[in-house]
Amino acid sequence: MKAKLLIPFLLLLGACNTANKPMTDEQKAAVKEEGSSIVKEIFDAMIISDSEKMIGLMENSPDYNFVVAGEIYNYEKMKEMVKQYMPLIERQTFETKFEQYVIIDPSCFIYTWHGKNGAYMKTGDSTIYDDYLMTYAFRKTEGSWKLFFGHESSKVPFPIDTAKVQ
Repeated sequence: MKAKLLIPFLLLLGACNTANKPMTDEQKAAVKEEGSSIVKEIFDAMIISDSEKMIGLMENSPDYNFVVAGEIYNYEKMKEMVKQYMPLIERQTFETKFEQYVIIDPSCFIYTWHGKNGAYMKTGDSTIYDDYLMTYAFRKTEGSWKLFFGHESSKVPFPIDTAKVQ
């Protein structure tokens, strides 16, 4: 009787362990290499205000979510916003202070960026954010990486002294 229970238990244990097997450093490096390519494409599209390229890098799915300027955009609303806003921008600049890739699995990673962002409008106006923050999540589906979640914000001064917290 104990042997009958032991065999299914061992099979279940083996199935659970293989599903959550940690990625090797080589696997993580491969995802990061592919990921850095898609991240570069996103930045390149923003630098030259290529709205069609930007939309092409976004995943058209119900999971899509982008948080920026106090709003949450689904895929359709983000597509509208990109088409309306990006043509008004002549160019953007990015100076990286910090970046990080968090590899979730072979088909998903999170990219975090902190740096200086300059937005130069076609009207001649410009806005420079010394501390701009971005978090993007990418998923590989049907052989290509797509942005399925994003969050952008700028660092605002705290009204309290946070030096003691750090």
